[in-house]
Amino acid sequence: MAFSFFRKRAEKAEDKSLGISRKYVLSPGRSYVIEESPPDVSFDAFTNLVSTLDEKGKKTYGLMLTRQHPDLVRQKYGLESTSIYWLATKAGDGVISPTNLSILAQTMVKFAEGHDDGVILLDGVEYLISNNDFNKVLKMIDQVNDNISQSGSRLILPVDPRALDQKELALLQRNMERLELPGHRRA
Repeated sequence: MAFSFFRKRAEKAEDKSLGISRKYVLSPGRSYVIEESPPDVSFDAFTNLVSTLDEKGKKTYGLMLTRQHPDLVRQKYGLESTSIYWLATKAGDGVISPTNLSILAQTMVKFAEGHDDGVILLDGVEYLISNNDFNKVLKMIDQVNDNISQSGSRLILPVDPRALDQKELALLQRNMERLELPGHRRA
């Protein structure tokens, strides 16, 4: 009898995840830096996590903050029910100004506190730095990282290493895990 219960539960989990298997395992309460341009692996990891069920059959909720227009992201990645905010200077619903770091941090912290198994993708850190001082952006990311480490959520931070000097990159990576891309090793 127990066997059929677990089998039915597994079948339901497969139906909900559309048969897609989880390719990425990101530990709860951790933040990850991925050095890449464009941020294809970061978007793939995020999409895979929110489109599949975890090993317990639980859905992972996501929050995306990106320089790309939300309509284009939804269309490209099929993220119809995911919260997506556009980092832009244009005012409107679902838009966060790149100079309003407190609202940006508050949005991510509130999400992390409300989702013990969530995932946040912050795409556009270079844009944030170009609109603010690097140290202000670093402090905001550190604040979010502190909250992530106390929750079960995860943060994915794609970074174009060409846009930052070695010191800035090291400071960003200081309290985060660095994910290596397949076939790309740093010296």
